Amino acid sequence: MSFQKTVLIFEPDASGHHPGYLYHLLNHFLNGKYDFRLAVLVNPDFFEKHPAIIQKTTTENIEWLSTSGTTYNDWKNSKSDVIKRAKLEWAICAEYAKNLQANHIVMMYFDHLQLACLTEQKPPCPVSGILFRPTLVNYPVNSIKEKISFWRKYLLLKAILHRKTLNTLFCLDPFAVDFIQQNWKTKKVKFLPDPVQVYPYTKSIGSLKQTLRINENKKVFLIFGHLDDRKGISTVMDTFSKLSEDKAKDVCLLIVGPWDVQEKLLFEQKLAVLQQKNSVQVITHNHFVADEDIQSFFEVSDYILALYQKHIGMSAIMVRAASAAKPLITFNYGLMGKITAEKQLGLLIDETIQDDFQLKLEVLLNSNQPIGNQKSMKEFAELNQAKNYAKVILDSL
Repeated sequence: MSFQKTVLIFEPDASGHHPGYLYHLLNHFLNGKYDFRLAVLVNPDFFEKHPAIIQKTTTENIEWLSTSGTTYNDWKNSKSDVIKRAKLEWAICAEYAKNLQANHIVMMYFDHLQLACLTEQKPPCPVSGILFRPTLVNYPVNSIKEKISFWRKYLLLKAILHRKTLNTLFCLDPFAVDFIQQNWKTKKVKFLPDPVQVYPYTKSIGSLKQTLRINENKKVFLIFGHLDDRKGISTVMDTFSKLSEDKAKDVCLLIVGPWDVQEKLLFEQKLAVLQQKNSVQVITHNHFVADEDIQSFFEVSDYILALYQKHIGMSAIMVRAASAAKPLITFNYGLMGKITAEKQLGLLIDETIQDDFQLKLEVLLNSNQPIGNQKSMKEFAELNQAKNYAKVILDSL
């Protein structure tokens, strides 16, 4: 089959959420009826780390391409310099789009490319991209540094939306999308659901608790993901260590995911202190978790902890918690705080109030009152299905 139109998809990063976002897009492209082909450009390490994704999605209308070893080394060496990295990525896209005679470029991570969009050479075709972390609304601006950062981002984003080069900016922040559409009078920005593929857990919760050795009748608090200093693990450990023994004996802290080396050392120090104070049960499962098994940890838990430190943007943890109909405990900061409040997804902690987490934790353990709105949780989870994310992007092309 011959295709009249080619769309270049560019994803240089093979780590974190990047492979998942790319796979969801390609998988739903294959299940849809689109009259164009995709050329997917990645760095060589993607072929090494994610051969299953490539195997599942290589067809007559999806072609996988790799940058050269030299280009990949240049990209790795530029990662610490945002401007240098942006220039390099912009040039790579322009070169491949020209050689492929592409009709459109989709950049899977556009946040750091905004300045390049303004200053670098115009590519041979329109460009679209995903903006993960706008900070136009719901982020307090207090210090001089924060004000400078806000206005720099504000003016830069407003400027690129007037560039003819830019076709569509997909944005994961619905409040930022509303602000832009209302105040800047442009239709170039579209809300993009955060894609989470939830695989139902079919085994019994009791059997999983036995496997994890979670004691019966415990209230289980889950921390999930890459365990680094952003996760607020130290805050959780310090707070749980202050619980009275009467409360502590009914609590289990379940920590699932790979450790950052320094964070693991800090955790072990905090654990030693906690074990001297009370009998909170702490269980770690620090192994690779297949996508099909992730949701089981949410199902087995009673509360999901997402105490990220001044987190900007969304988190798949929110969607997974909502899918399991389990309350999210997070700070009243930024997009996560705003959505949690508006959608009634759980319990908000005010980080400006000393010991607010401890006070609310005590109330939580004293009460059997349900937290959150189950109907709203379900709607939020359904909105952020991977198929909805892919449809927004693909239909715009």
